[in-house]
Amino acid sequence: MSTMREQSRSLAIRKHANSGMLSLFHFRIQAASLLLVALSSVKVDVVSAKERIWLEPAPPTVAQGNWFPRDIEVFSGTVIGFDSQQFRFVRNGQTREIVVSGSRVVWIEPDQISDLEKEMLTLFKQGQYAQSLAGLPAVLKTRPAVWRQQWLTMLSATSAWKIGRAELALDLVGQLDRRPLPAMVLAWLPIAWESGVQTPESIRVAKQRAQDPSSAVRLVSASWLLSSVDRSQGLQIMNDLVKDPEAPQLISQLAGILAWRMAAPNQVAPSRSGWEKQINALPLAVQTGPTRLLMDKLRAAGQTTEAKRLKLSLELTPVYGLKKVPTEQNERQRNN
Repeated sequence: MSTMREQSRSLAIRKHANSGMLSLFHFRIQAASLLLVALSSVKVDVVSAKERIWLEPAPPTVAQGNWFPRDIEVFSGTVIGFDSQQFRFVRNGQTREIVVSGSRVVWIEPDQISDLEKEMLTLFKQGQYAQSLAGLPAVLKTRPAVWRQQWLTMLSATSAWKIGRAELALDLVGQLDRRPLPAMVLAWLPIAWESGVQTPESIRVAKQRAQDPSSAVRLVSASWLLSSVDRSQGLQIMNDLVKDPEAPQLISQLAGILAWRMAAPNQVAPSRSGWEKQINALPLAVQTGPTRLLMDKLRAAGQTTEAKRLKLSLELTPVYGLKKVPTEQNERQRNN
């Protein structure tokens, strides 16, 4: 009986991708409509289930200093509210609500999620991005907490990019960017942090959206353009974002870091120390992408020892299991 239920759940998600009846336009309208309804009708995330929470350490006081590294706080609790500014929660066994900066949230693992959501995440982990993406509308209908809807939708934007649906990817990013997003969600923007070929469709869409009202869409578009003959346009977008007083600070910071992709190999060694300081100044939740960029630049510059050190640091990060660090075999294939 259990096996039959699992097969039914799997079929419920896969049928959207395999039947051919869900057009790109229909999916975009359906997912966007569900997302907007959910985000506009809920102001706080009141959840009865417990979550596993990872919090970046608070900035040290003058008395504490920076002599010793401090561990990420990992504990169970109930999320009361979570947005770009604040994270409100109650620890297990306590009744007092605690409020900290939203940027300190590295990861939240819900104790209970729907079967549809489990299937969607499993498909993503397996690299079946089209099937995972097709499950988003059904998952959003189950009305998970707002912060979870945001993260799942950003995950789906990444899936759309990976299967060549660049327009859909940017549409989802633009819908999300209508309200300020937590760092934990921005960490999953479909940014091309590493050098590599982008599809002609991605380049075409990126050029069309270069002046998009959404700063997040412009940032993603710029990253794709860096892999094309129009890389100078991508660099200009990033420079504009760095100087844009209306762009969120974190988007401006990421734009400045993304520009490192244009650095020549002989610029890497003298820049590495400063680049690492810039990465460490970011919220911990968004450091993975910039670290992958630096790792890519170090490999290209022949600094394999430093690149492996960063690779190890990513492998030891417990909260980004979905974002696989390239294996040695994949690295060899990329370099051949």
